[in-house]
Amino acid sequence: MKATALNVVHSLRELSPRYVGALAGIMRRCTWSDGEVILKQGAPSDGLYFLLSGHIRVERMLPDGGTVGLATLGPGAMFGALSALDGGQRAAHCISWGSTICGWLSQSDFLDLINGSSPMAMQFQLVTLKSIFSDLRLTNRRLAELATLPALDMAELGDSIA
Repeated sequence: MKATALNVVHSLRELSPRYVGALAGIMRRCTWSDGEVILKQGAPSDGLYFLLSGHIRVERMLPDGGTVGLATLGPGAMFGALSALDGGQRAAHCISWGSTICGWLSQSDFLDLINGSSPMAMQFQLVTLKSIFSDLRLTNRRLAELATLPALDMAELGDSIA
């Protein structure tokens, strides 16, 4: 994949051009048509994605079989980092909204960078953590907004944080 394709990814602007080029060299360009599932909720991680063009709808399946929209991602978004990092299952479906192009970093290459100690690996680790923290802050803001709705106390829903 060409390094210039990653120019749209805001979080990668913190990496030196040399490191962006090296990252592009191990990534694969993937395309999807409208409505195709990119990530499936409950599936194991296959790596990390960078949205280069198009949009992605993020939705979560509910226990009753319904779905709820969580977010719409636009060009420059990084997604799939949490399950790639902790080895857990995908938390939601990511569905292509229109024609979508992503850069994909395989799970093994992602883990090599996460576990590495080279300057490039350390910069990549920082970029990944900042992206996860940004997502967490957004989730906290949305949770606070939801908690202001009548008859909805999020602490009573039964989830505990350990």
